[in-house]
Amino acid sequence: MKTALFFLLSVCCGSVLAQTSLKTANAHWPPWRMERADGSLYGLEIDLLEQLSARLNLPLETKNCGWKRCLKHMQLGESDIMSGLYRTAERERYMLFVEPPYRTQQHHCFYINKNHPVKLTDYQDLYALKVGVQSDVVYFSPFDDDLRVDKHYAIDDQALFRLLRGSRVDTVLMSCAEGDAYLQRAGLFLYFNHAEYVHSTERPVYLAVSKQSPLAERLEELSKVLRAFIEAGELDALFTKYQIKKRD
Repeated sequence: MKTALFFLLSVCCGSVLAQTSLKTANAHWPPWRMERADGSLYGLEIDLLEQLSARLNLPLETKNCGWKRCLKHMQLGESDIMSGLYRTAERERYMLFVEPPYRTQQHHCFYINKNHPVKLTDYQDLYALKVGVQSDVVYFSPFDDDLRVDKHYAIDDQALFRLLRGSRVDTVLMSCAEGDAYLQRAGLFLYFNHAEYVHSTERPVYLAVSKQSPLAERLEELSKVLRAFIEAGELDALFTKYQIKKRD
């Protein structure tokens, strides 16, 4: 009887007992996540994950990867947790989303080449333009599923602005916080700015846990820790630290 009970406990609870660290594979995505010269990550969302992992008594291990590869890590359970995620039916197949969202309002800017300006004052103007977007990134509705928009895909911000500078696209789309941070860091505001049209929406941004991770069994605990962190004003302090406006 004792042997059978031990076996059941091992099956049910072994994954939780075995977890000794919290692994996150995240993409370089300023200003939320940035890569140091040694390849390690820092930024508001990394600070957030470090604070939460400390409260769970699990040291955080970070890994920098491309966005598509990071999602694959989550599918395979090679990463426990990921930040900066919109909630979609596809992602819910292999991820559990942590309530509450830690950001809610999103602003998306369409950046244009100052040397080749285009008319972009409302959504309808997009139908006459070539729009650069990043692969496997969710933006906003109806844009994501709008087949009438001529979309051209690139792997990251740098590749997108190369397309724009070479006039291979007319505009590139990204969050205003992300785009402004990139242009400021790269000293490219001389060449690009964002169009008059800015899309603003209430759209939650979440942390999510891989369904293959032992952390999935601690989802409720993680949710309580995150909620307490937000309500204590500690998340606001991180926005101040990184000089990011909450509206972004």
